[in-house]
Amino acid sequence: MKPWQHGYELDTLIEWTNKFEHYNKYCHSPFAKAKKNGMATALSKGQLHEQQGVVYEIRTAKTTSKIKMFGAGPEIASVIPGDKVISKLSYADGNTGENITNVLNKFITPIWCYIFEEDTFLKKAVERAGFEKIGTKISTFSDITGVYYKGGRKFVPVPETENINIYKTPLQYDHNIIDEMTSQLLKMDLEYTNHNSNYNRKQSWKALSLLGFEEDSTYVDKKAGNEEDRPIVQTDLYKKLEHFVKHFLDKIPGRFDRVRFMTLKPGGGELARHTDQTDPTWGTTDEKMVRFHMPLKTNDKVIFTSWNNNGNECVHNMAKGECWFLDTRRPHTAINGGDDIRIHLVADVWSNQDTRRLLKGEKFDTIGLYNKRYEEEHTYRNL
Repeated sequence: MKPWQHGYELDTLIEWTNKFEHYNKYCHSPFAKAKKNGMATALSKGQLHEQQGVVYEIRTAKTTSKIKMFGAGPEIASVIPGDKVISKLSYADGNTGENITNVLNKFITPIWCYIFEEDTFLKKAVERAGFEKIGTKISTFSDITGVYYKGGRKFVPVPETENINIYKTPLQYDHNIIDEMTSQLLKMDLEYTNHNSNYNRKQSWKALSLLGFEEDSTYVDKKAGNEEDRPIVQTDLYKKLEHFVKHFLDKIPGRFDRVRFMTLKPGGGELARHTDQTDPTWGTTDEKMVRFHMPLKTNDKVIFTSWNNNGNECVHNMAKGECWFLDTRRPHTAINGGDDIRIHLVADVWSNQDTRRLLKGEKFDTIGLYNKRYEEEHTYRNL
């Protein structure tokens, strides 16, 4: 008997873990999965229960805690002392859903229930019990957790643009300019920098900087050494392609951060399901950063998948000349199943009112020349 078992036999803990099979099926985070040690702790606190083939872990809140959409916000709501919180909910095979609804109906309000949005069967049972969806939490491990509430309180919704996972903007780019720039880029035969990450399968995703933290275009990282406040500069590659790049940047509102060429190898180049939440600056509100993809060279087997707040897969083939917004804080994947390389121009932009208007398909003010904005809003070294 180990101390972590809290006096419970190993067979008992394994049995409880197995009862959360459906929960674990949709859970991506290794830290959130139902495991033996977590079962032991919950049992020792009297938080694990089973009724009518329904298992759940429930606690009573002792302090106020904020529920955030992402680690850095925005805030969805707050759990206050006395609220009941069901943090894990699962069910046995063959359950019709009525048992789940019946069990949930017995609880005294106010009560919260967290469930994985991709489990549509469980969602329907929770909604039948009178729970209202307040928002969605998305973890760094790609868990999409619906936040459901039953009680008398009202909550302020998050800004509209914070709920957009992927969107094809109205912006369009000239194919002749794209072809000419891409041709020159390919003739340079440059060595792209590999993006080091555990989701970059077969080292198939690489990049070069046009705007970055070094004049060297092979430097593609977010920060340059320890100088976190170092300004964005135009790279050596930008100078060679400036005339073409301006065609794209002149149309996008907002202050630019990194702008890069990003490639994905043909024949199965893949970015596995992941989220980008380590940088707290991502978001659509003022002084937060958004990302735009502009395909330059692609094929009909380059597939982009993004998951929305409801756990639904949104599958797209981004076409040459289009401009797409992608909220990288949400789960997303990319795969190049074609025989030709994929090259995107990817721009990170500090959001403002006009940026949000673009995301909503609304008209926004005429944008000045990119170079003028760059000189006004950045301090940089002349190349």
